[in-house]
Order: sequence, then structure tokens, then C-alpha cells
Amino acid sequence: MTAHPRLRVALVGALGKVAAPCHLNVLRTVPNVELFAVCDVEETRLRRLAQYHGVDRVYLQFADVLADAQIDVVDLVVPPSMHAEMTIAAARAGKHVYVEKPMAHSRSQALAMIRAAASARVRLMVGESYYFHGPHRLARRLVDQDEVGEVLQVRQSKGPWVFNDSENRRLKGRGHDVPWRVDPRLSGGGEFPWIMDHGPHLFATARLFAGAAVQSVTALPRTHGVGPEHHLRGITAISWTHSDGVADGIWSQVETVPEAGRWIGFRTEILGSQGTIRVFGEGGGAGLGFPQVAPVTLYRKGQARDFALSEGPDRSWISNNSYYDQAHCSAWGHFADAVLNGQPLEYDGGSGLEDLTSTLATIQSAMRKCAIDVSCVDDDWTAFDGLSEV
Repeated sequence: MTAHPRLRVALVGALGKVAAPCHLNVLRTVPNVELFAVCDVEETRLRRLAQYHGVDRVYLQFADVLADAQIDVVDLVVPPSMHAEMTIAAARAGKHVYVEKPMAHSRSQALAMIRAAASARVRLMVGESYYFHGPHRLARRLVDQDEVGEVLQVRQSKGPWVFNDSENRRLKGRGHDVPWRVDPRLSGGGEFPWIMDHGPHLFATARLFAGAAVQSVTALPRTHGVGPEHHLRGITAISWTHSDGVADGIWSQVETVPEAGRWIGFRTEILGSQGTIRVFGEGGGAGLGFPQVAPVTLYRKGQARDFALSEGPDRSWISNNSYYDQAHCSAWGHFADAVLNGQPLEYDGGSGLEDLTSTLATIQSAMRKCAIDVSCVDDDWTAFDGLSEV
């Protein structure tokens, strides 16, 4: 527990285009959290950013962040290739760590991060926003209330995103397509960087709804990726089983123009023995030109029941729920409460390791064209093993 009532946070990678803008918004709104310092490598832009957000402490070196005794937490929004080294160094410096997913490139890296935090007696949380996404949490409560009976299958799909050139212009260039996300080594995904980046989301969602660990996965690869990944390879579908021996899951990706379908973004169906829940996730909702739909709908006994949330529109997506900022805000609020009040973390390093392992098993399955048991993923295996140097 810290000596003062507010967590003083240093945002590392503050000039990033993916998670950084969201974290900058979140850290200024979560109770008991103070955006205390920012760190990145371009001084002029960083000082301009700090001035805009009213932050006094600006660091160009991560070592200087760790040397600042007034900083309680480091928030790592850097590429995955830097997660393990920075997390371990921060833990050894006595800082709590919030690190974005994917947690690391390998199980051995993730295990070292967990051990470092435990040894230093600091908290380690992996930023898995889907697990704290409002509609997802509402759907989980409906499952807990036995509205669908026994969960038999979790079906996830990614329809066309509305994120395109016009959306990037709307966001003034602060879009999500950045080079490291499609780099085989920086992303950690080898030939399948999109799955490395989003697989933890998919498996965290599956575990949240099924209530059981993922046991084995089978991936259906294709010969090319989508968009900026076209020169690499893609995965069009994944199936998996859960350890309870009852539930299983399916995920599929279909990319078309947004006008071509009724739904866009991510959506999930939770199929139970007595009912079904449809829940929309990141960028999810009605396709362009169709009437907007509720973020959560329960189908049971011949009736459909809609559920709404008062979260407002999404800042990053044209969507019917505030996925991006609000989900991260909920995750950070949970983390702050855990650190300040000694509460357990719902999504800790162990959770991040679990979903990372399922993601690595998915990539292995795509490469080997067979089912992979999650427990068989070697600790030191990375998705770019054997790739020629670029």
C-alpha cells in the first residue's frame, strides 16, 4: 500500500498512437489516480503533450522514471517486445506495473515478469480491456444469474471495422494501424501479428463467459493477411475447447466493406442450455445504414430482452457502446482499488499468461495445421522462431 492516498502514475510510451491516447484520458479521470509523469523518446513532442495534459514531470529515459521515488506505478503502453524487460526493471525498482496486452512474447518472459513482481511485493496487472468491457460484464452477470442455463458455446466474430482512411482522418491520424503491430518480431506474432495482438482479447472473453480455462485450440490459416498485414499470413477462424469438458468456442474473421453487412466490429454469442446472449464489443454494433442495436440482448423462452448501458458513444469507434476509453477506465479503476486497498486482482499476471499461452497455441496450430493442447506450449517458444532476419 502506498504512503499517500493517490497512485502517482508514469505513462511510458506516452506518444504512442494505439493505447496511449486512451490511457491519457483514463488516467485523468479515475479516482485516486494521478497522471504524474510521462516518458518517451521525442522531447519536443513529449513536452508539448505534458503541457497540454498538465503534467510537470517529463522523462526521456526509462531509468529516470524508475529512479523517481515519488512514482508508484508505471503504465507501459510500449510495443510488446519491450514489455518483459521494462516490467521486470520496474518491479525491481519497487513500482507497481500496469502493462498492456499481449503480456510478452513467450511464456518464459511472462513467468519472469510474474516472479519479479512477486519477489518485489508489487502488483502486476495486464491491461486486458475486453475483460472489463461494460457490455461483457453485464453479459457475465446474466450468465451468473442463470439466464442462459449451462454455457455450451461461446461464438465470437469480427465483422468489418469502420476503421478506414476516413476514420483515421476523423481521429486526426491517431489511428490504430502502427508499424509495430504488423512487424513479425516487434509484435511477437511472427507471420500472424494480428492474432498475437488480439488473441488475448478473444481468449479472455471466452474464459469470462465460459468460466473455465481454454484447453486446446485449432486455427484455420489463410495465405495472406488483411490490410497492412496482406504481405504476411492471416487466420480466418479458431475453435477451442474449455477445461470443463462442456463448453467450447469459435471465432471467425470476415473482412468486407462496412456497407456489406448488418453488423460491424466484434460481437459474441453465449449459447446456453436455456437461452442465448448477444453482446457487442470493440467497434461493434449495427452496420452503416441499419438502426443501432442494444449492446446486450438476451434471447430466452421465445422473447428478446435488450439491455442498455449509460456509457455514452465510443471515442475511437462509431459504435453503440463506449468500448475503448470506458473499458480501460474500468480496468484502471479496479487496479487502483486493488493496489490502494489490498484487494485481489481479477486479471493479474497469471491471467495474462493464460491468455498469452492460448494465443501462442493458436499460432502454433496455424503453422502446424493441427490442434494444439495449450499445456504443450514450450515456455521458450516464440511465434517468430525460425524466421529469417529481416
